[in-house]
Amino acid sequence: MLFQFLFKNKRKRNLFIHIPKTGGSTFVGLLKESVKLNSKDKNKPTHIIETIGNTEIKHVDFSKVDRKFKSPEIFEHRNYNHYKKNYNLFMIVRNPVDRLKSEFNFQYHILKGKDGNPNAAIISRLRSKPKSLSDYILNPETQNYQCKFLLGRTIADSNPVTDLEFQRIIDTIDSLPIHCGITNNYEDFLNTFQTLSGIKLNNNIVVRKKTPKKLNSKVSIPLSKKILELNAYDYKLYLYIKQTITDVNTKNNDVFKFNKDKDYVI
Repeated sequence: MLFQFLFKNKRKRNLFIHIPKTGGSTFVGLLKESVKLNSKDKNKPTHIIETIGNTEIKHVDFSKVDRKFKSPEIFEHRNYNHYKKNYNLFMIVRNPVDRLKSEFNFQYHILKGKDGNPNAAIISRLRSKPKSLSDYILNPETQNYQCKFLLGRTIADSNPVTDLEFQRIIDTIDSLPIHCGITNNYEDFLNTFQTLSGIKLNNNIVVRKKTPKKLNSKVSIPLSKKILELNAYDYKLYLYIKQTITDVNTKNNDVFKFNKDKDYVI
């Protein structure tokens, strides 16, 4: 039965949902290095490339000013049959504390949001410029971004996520299903992807868009608690995925080596 399941899966296309600041660029970069590509696709940045072999990548739509998720229709019930029939779906989610710390450092320091650079697309939309992570998280525009992204909200959307919307995300994950991983258990996600897709990934991994060491300060316990309180739906999503991950890696037990030597890799 397992062989039939895996054989059926390997005949489908793969689709990776790239939630920003969850480690998705590292995965897309690894996939680029594991699959034979033409020179044009090799040179496409990890947040832009849309197809790698038989895997489709669904990112933020950087061609539009509102920077929505390109395929929120995945999370609409009327489209379940299409995606279930044609795709193996994959996604990584992240603990909100780690994700928001990474997002703030990226927006504030790397994209120069502290200097008013409009390329810092979230900070540039906030009414008052934050000077610290503790300032940043108080803005409704920064809260529950993972859920808002999947629902197709615009970047820096201040409207709260509802119970019904959150349940729609969970129902979609279960129904299609979407094979999920968590950033702090990255190796298991890679093994799951290999097993279900039939794509052999390189063992050596370049960690991309990693927060530079000088900016990677520890978040205090009180601030962590505040982040989880303000991002309750993202935290519920993370805990749900963490609790429901199943080990499908019956044959594939590769040990991946993470290259963390460089501070920041596009």
